[in-house]
Amino acid sequence: MSRVDFDEASWFPVDLHVPERWFGFARIAPDVVERSSFLDTRIEASIGVLERVPVDQLPVLPPPARVGWLFHTSFCGSTLLARALHGTARTVLREPLVLRRLGDARRGGWSVDGLVDPAVRLLGRSWSEDGRVVIKPTHAALNVGRELLDAAPATRGVILTSSLDDFLISNIKKTPETHAKVPELAERALNASPFGARLPRAAFAAPDLLEAVALQWAAQREVCAELLNHAGDRLRTLDAADLYAHPGEIAVATAVWLGDAPDAAAIRQRAAQVASRNAKAMDVAYDAAVRAREAAAIAQHYARELDAARAWFDQHVAPHMSDAARNLGSRSPLTAAAST
Repeated sequence: MSRVDFDEASWFPVDLHVPERWFGFARIAPDVVERSSFLDTRIEASIGVLERVPVDQLPVLPPPARVGWLFHTSFCGSTLLARALHGTARTVLREPLVLRRLGDARRGGWSVDGLVDPAVRLLGRSWSEDGRVVIKPTHAALNVGRELLDAAPATRGVILTSSLDDFLISNIKKTPETHAKVPELAERALNASPFGARLPRAAFAAPDLLEAVALQWAAQREVCAELLNHAGDRLRTLDAADLYAHPGEIAVATAVWLGDAPDAAAIRQRAAQVASRNAKAMDVAYDAAVRAREAAAIAQHYARELDAARAWFDQHVAPHMSDAARNLGSRSPLTAAAST
């Protein structure tokens, strides 16, 4: 018999084996959720042996109602917003591994039927009395975004993206290991929408890193546009530039839109604290001014490469983007007025 208490959110679904259809549970403390930048293989806890529970032995939990979604593309400040929203009565789950497993399974051709609903219901359990949960799926799980929303029909969400220039500059700052993943990430996004079928052959032969990054940006926006079309009025869009410029106001507006009645002053204070640090390494000082100086220096140093990437993108990719993806930020934008 399983030791898992399914009424306790601290019995967390740490992993999911899609082919064998079991969830792996471990007991984790709330401070692990607070501390961990990601709740995937990088979770900051010693997990040990998982308690495996076959999906057909899970109890039928109610659909979560007090849940919000933070969907996002790559490198757009989603960890900053997630940390700003996290609080005593609001637990933000940053990129749970089970959602990555679902995205990987969909990409690999495995059926996820019968797995999405229990995953969402398990993640949606409250960590405190009357507490809310915000789930931030990895961008690699955008290909199951529709199913995630359908599993919790009473919930709302936001989609956080960035401009092409911001995306290109952010990628330049990344490590060689991250650069090596760009083709896979582009391919993953291309397979998650009809966009790839509209592209000419030249779009799949990016001459250099930044051109491949530009293709990834467009492909992820197309997936987000499809998700927005599917969700109707349940989703709002956010631009990273607005988040960086006004972290407190954006965090408050997001909390309100997701159905919260937040302490606005407390959220603004937390957002200010988070925005003064590196959201993925909170012991490192980093703020909007540093980000702007870095971006300006990179734009100047790599001006020729950036111009070449934009020109290639304008010729081979941009003409084939949907209006919905191209203008994603202006579709259902989240503002202070729209958050109620």
